[in-house]
Amino acid sequence: MVGACSWAGTSASELMLQRLVARLPRSAPRNYPCRNCKSSRSAMAPAANGAPQSGLTVLPSEYPEVLRDPSVVEELHGSKVADPYRWLEDPDSPETQAFVEAQNKLTAKVLEQCTTRDQFKSLFTALYDYPKYGTPFKRGDRYYYYYNSGLQQQYVLYGQDSLQAEPVILLDPNTLSGDGTVALKDAVFSDNGQLVAYQLSSGGSDWSTIKVLSVGADGAAVPHDDLLQHVKFSSIAWTHDHKGFFYNRFAEPKSSPDSLGTETDTNQNQLLCYHVLGTPQSQDATVLADPGHPLWMFGAEVTDDGRYLLVYASEGCQPQNRLFYLDLQQVPKAQGSGALDFSSFDFFKGTQPLPLVKLIDNFDASWDYVANEGQQLTLKTNLDAPRYRVVSVDLSNPGAPSSWRDVIPQHPKDLLQSAVALQGDALVVRHLRDVKAALTLHKLSSGERVQEFELPGIGSIGGFSG
Repeated sequence: MVGACSWAGTSASELMLQRLVARLPRSAPRNYPCRNCKSSRSAMAPAANGAPQSGLTVLPSEYPEVLRDPSVVEELHGSKVADPYRWLEDPDSPETQAFVEAQNKLTAKVLEQCTTRDQFKSLFTALYDYPKYGTPFKRGDRYYYYYNSGLQQQYVLYGQDSLQAEPVILLDPNTLSGDGTVALKDAVFSDNGQLVAYQLSSGGSDWSTIKVLSVGADGAAVPHDDLLQHVKFSSIAWTHDHKGFFYNRFAEPKSSPDSLGTETDTNQNQLLCYHVLGTPQSQDATVLADPGHPLWMFGAEVTDDGRYLLVYASEGCQPQNRLFYLDLQQVPKAQGSGALDFSSFDFFKGTQPLPLVKLIDNFDASWDYVANEGQQLTLKTNLDAPRYRVVSVDLSNPGAPSSWRDVIPQHPKDLLQSAVALQGDALVVRHLRDVKAALTLHKLSSGERVQEFELPGIGSIGGFSG
């Protein structure tokens, strides 16, 4: 049984903040325009002890004029609703761009008057300039962690072949663009730790591309030619044969590639696809689509034993989802490569339906995979438990979800935040207790509590791996 967690508690940054703020000068009271008259009035702005303040004035007449279009009126539920600024919803129109440019000019003019701007920049730069480590984790025979030296735009993924070995950079997104705007959204290892599928996005866009690399003998990245596009809000789930993975994409957007990330098109009908390594994206099978529910999103996960594909169907941001599963042993293998062959199940081109089992076919609650032992599935849910609980179900005879056995019952007052299964009969449970973290070890089979881990003090647990 091995585990690691990230802890965030009281640190030296608080003392640093006090010292830096103490160096900043007190300023005069702030002047600002009165909303009820044309003159200005003076008032003392509340601020932290010694925090920089500035006297800035913006007259209403300085703001850009905004066109009100009285012609845009809609009838909603029997009432007429005016929307005179609807034209601003088109970010590419000349009128909107002119308005944004005028706003930016005003903003720049105001900021140029701010005598404390450089002080604030120095203050927050100093506060943020310290080494940051992500939770270490093991994949295959190597250990990995994310690291930021202090002021890097993006975190760097390091690996090492032992806990004492020198770390080697596997992925550094800071090198992918001159301004640091290409971000590593996700990096998912295959079960044997030898392959990585990773998502990159540019300029803060939700659109991303997926690329693949191998981990070389020296721990460095060996890039593959695989390139998957039109990816958005995607999971990545490797099958345990290390020959491919599931991911999400949309149909090719109507907007031009240069405008992706600023387009106003609505993305509907997300697809769940399967990519076989070394093949073009055009050959990827569409494993699941549901045109009858165009707003549904599909997340994918392969169970720890590699047997089942779990599919989470969700709509909106509420903590609720449907849960389906597919026994991957029912999927034939392609001749030659031996990879799973979903061509006969392809939603658009296949000849037979996917043997997908709808374990939970409603949006009554949230369901998340914790572990499984064969057909015995362990899940975290908020069904009849707003503070969450962990339950167990036999897939061969599931019955009603309300009858599923409690492994970790809902606590009378603590919020169950996560449950992570470790090797053997071990389950680590994280609760939020009186706004501070609590970590306990239980038996996975019965839920019996084994021990509570003593934490360094009041704080939060930001991650756990095992």
